Amino acid sequence: MVNQINGGIYLNAVVQGRTVHLHLPPVVTPATGGLPPATPAFAGRGDQLREILTRLAPAPRDVPGPTGGSITVLAGLGGVGKSELALQVGCRALAKPGWFPGGVLFLDLFGYDEERRLTPEAALDALLRRLAVPLEHLPPDRQGRSALYRTILKGYAEQGRRVLVILDNASSSEQVRSLLPSDGATPVLLTSRHTLTFHLGERLYDLDILEPHLGVEVIRNVLRQADPADARVATEPAQALRISELCAGLPLALRVATALLAEAPARPLADLARMLEDTRRRLDRLSRRADLAVRAAFELSYRALSPEHARLFRFLSLGQGPDMSTVAAARLLDEDPDDVQDLLGDLARAHLVGHGATYGRWRLHDLVRLFAHEQGRARAEEDRPMEALGRLFEHYRLTTEAADAHLGPDGHAPGRFPDLVAALEWLDAERPNLVATVQTAHVVGRPDVSVHLAFALTRYLDRRRHIDDWIGTSTTAVGLCHQHDADEGMAAALNNHGLALAAARRFDEAVKAHSLALGIKRERGDPHGMAESLSNMAGNWCETRRFEDAVRAYTAAARIFGELDDDDGRARTLVNLVAVLVELRSFDEALAVLAEVTRVKGDPGDHDDAVLLMNRGKSLSGVREFDRAVEDFSRAARIYRRNADQHGEASALTNLGNTLLQEWRIDDALDAHTRAAELLHAVGDRHGEAVARNSMGLCLMRAHRLQEAIEAHAQGVEAFRDTHDRHGEGLARTNLGMSLAADGRAGEAVIEHTLAAELLQETSDPHGAGIALNNLGCALRRTGEFGRAIEAHDTAAELFRQTGDRKSEADVHNNVGTARREMGQLEEAVAAHAEAAAIYREISERHGEAEAVEKTAAALLMMNRFEEADRAGAKAAEIFQGTGDRYGEAVALANRALALVELRRFDEAVAVSGKAVLLFRALDSPREENAALRILIHAGNELDGGQEPSASLSQ
Repeated sequence: MVNQINGGIYLNAVVQGRTVHLHLPPVVTPATGGLPPATPAFAGRGDQLREILTRLAPAPRDVPGPTGGSITVLAGLGGVGKSELALQVGCRALAKPGWFPGGVLFLDLFGYDEERRLTPEAALDALLRRLAVPLEHLPPDRQGRSALYRTILKGYAEQGRRVLVILDNASSSEQVRSLLPSDGATPVLLTSRHTLTFHLGERLYDLDILEPHLGVEVIRNVLRQADPADARVATEPAQALRISELCAGLPLALRVATALLAEAPARPLADLARMLEDTRRRLDRLSRRADLAVRAAFELSYRALSPEHARLFRFLSLGQGPDMSTVAAARLLDEDPDDVQDLLGDLARAHLVGHGATYGRWRLHDLVRLFAHEQGRARAEEDRPMEALGRLFEHYRLTTEAADAHLGPDGHAPGRFPDLVAALEWLDAERPNLVATVQTAHVVGRPDVSVHLAFALTRYLDRRRHIDDWIGTSTTAVGLCHQHDADEGMAAALNNHGLALAAARRFDEAVKAHSLALGIKRERGDPHGMAESLSNMAGNWCETRRFEDAVRAYTAAARIFGELDDDDGRARTLVNLVAVLVELRSFDEALAVLAEVTRVKGDPGDHDDAVLLMNRGKSLSGVREFDRAVEDFSRAARIYRRNADQHGEASALTNLGNTLLQEWRIDDALDAHTRAAELLHAVGDRHGEAVARNSMGLCLMRAHRLQEAIEAHAQGVEAFRDTHDRHGEGLARTNLGMSLAADGRAGEAVIEHTLAAELLQETSDPHGAGIALNNLGCALRRTGEFGRAIEAHDTAAELFRQTGDRKSEADVHNNVGTARREMGQLEEAVAAHAEAAAIYREISERHGEAEAVEKTAAALLMMNRFEEADRAGAKAAEIFQGTGDRYGEAVALANRALALVELRRFDEAVAVSGKAVLLFRALDSPREENAALRILIHAGNELDGGQEPSASLSQ
């Protein structure tokens, strides 16, 4: 027997047969009429909107089983735009033909309003009424209502009249669990300030704030919606962006701010931005309308908190940094961190706090922070916030000091951190909070915290090259010591401040700070402090190339340390003195000072003194003991790497690369400089990176990668100019000129070398000026200005003789020889090259000797002295091969092949020129390869046909 039930829904006992056929009414108007309008000024969330719509799309008909149903949860802070996104999705989904023929069921659950919150029973009552269920047929209990609700939605889906369910403002999983369809075809879109889970395959979208540019788009869209002619965003773009930033990307706050603007069409955006800048009144400004009130949105969430959660929420606003760790929050409450972790997790699920960048860190939205601070002020007597702040300050100070101990000379310390890596990880994570504490602790009556923390952060900020933070914290410490008449602390603070200024290359200001510290120490009769200040001043004078002043200051400081029997202080000062002597090219004196240091401290092989190794490496490189220098620089780099000192490691690698380049180990040198540049870029040291990239350019030029070399040197010039280093700019310009000349752009090279020589002479670097003038002579030779070229070379040679640089003096003789050869003064050319070769041999500079001998061979060819040219070419090729310079070897072989052709030793000429062709081909030097190939072809033809040598071949 079958009962037919037609024309409505019958819930009383009418079922007498085995099967019931439920026939729904053809139209249920209320199901489509309850969706509030969506704003036409919507902006952002595009990716999420498209993805959610994809989830709501009906399944293809050929897919078996119930499909197309899903649970989508939009969670986030109050006012973040959850409801608006749900409405935007609903409107678009309803507009899709065939997606939801049954319409939409929208219900606001008022989950965070204690007076209007719907119970599950009340929510089901409302939904069933919208589904046209008569009141008399509503089951009395939740279970019955839920079963009927689900049955109706299933029936709609089976008859092709699928319904979209949108449940807004749910406060808990329990409030909505019985409202979830079970047919697998009816989708639900749910919004909540809490992260709700049902374990039913739901997809959670945790909405974040809008990026500033999207906030500007919201402002523009709302204003144009009110008045299409409103152009205030276009005329005041910076102020629009500032309003977006002050609203902290919260859509509700943006809507409030824009409503204030829309109500006053003549009001400039700058006026509203000015008013919102006042943090004390910002929430007031954004809560003036009852229908749009940011404070009210937050209060709904806050009132739902337990007293313990509320107290923690208020305390979190005491932190001045961008986030807070669980441990720091636990110190505020003076509770166990594990217990506080649970409380923070609850606040995060309520979206009153957000997760930080890493696990165990928490952040407050800017406007939520203001709200929490308001609540804290109202409960200050009960909360005793200053006691909580005191615990937080003590935690920061003690932990920073424990971490700093790992950055000291010993490199390790027992206590809170197992090793240096752990200490640096903590400092990296807490740096913004620690710096903010230095800047604000004194404002709440704790200047001692500001000063102590500023000193404790010094080595870390230096190590990580956070120079702006270092200057800021040291400035605060100086000001507080001055304010409280703390002379002893003042001198230390000034020295610390001077070091920070020097790191920023503000050397004049740094010297002034150290001079003031020296005066205080002198007045107090503190010789040890005087020595420290003198040493700091000397370091600045070295950087500004006042080398004689630096030598006197270091010498005086070393003498004072010696009189105090402070062997460590004296040794440290002498090591720094060596760096100045190296700049003065007094390498023998530098090595003698290092011998004195060794007597005091022992050999650096017995301990890890990276600075000593660095300065000894520079001294050894200066006397051309490159192998020992490479060993010292390599060891220093390993020490710095072990100590996680990226800046120190980069400095060691830069010096290592320079030394390797001296040995013509071009690939190894390029690797070292590349790694140094990467490290310096990572720590934000633009000046140091410029030095490394300038050295990279030299390597690239030697490798005949000229375009890359030009680019590297040009970047170096720009970076040195940006950092106001005129000396560095001069060095980079002369290197740029060398690369331009090698690329055939001699006119541009002349300009760069001329500027370089002027800069280097202005900055009291006669040796650097000599290099620039020598290179200028080479560029002038290529432009045919031989008289000026010889004059520049002669000046350079005199400067090199004054500074005792025999190698560079030999370079000048070699270049003069080339100029004389091109001028047709061949005897003078051979003599100049011979003088260069003799000096190179004297100082064991094999590569330079090879260049001089090769150039001699070229001059001898032009003089038809072919036997001598053949011998010189063979010798040059042999030396080039030994130094690893394949390009030089190829050039020498090609010149030798020319001599062999002239000597009619064609079989040897074929072998020699063939080898040159292969080398040029491997070096990707097509012009030189073609020239060598012509020699090879000519020698081969002579072997076959016995033709006379071409008169133009040597040319």
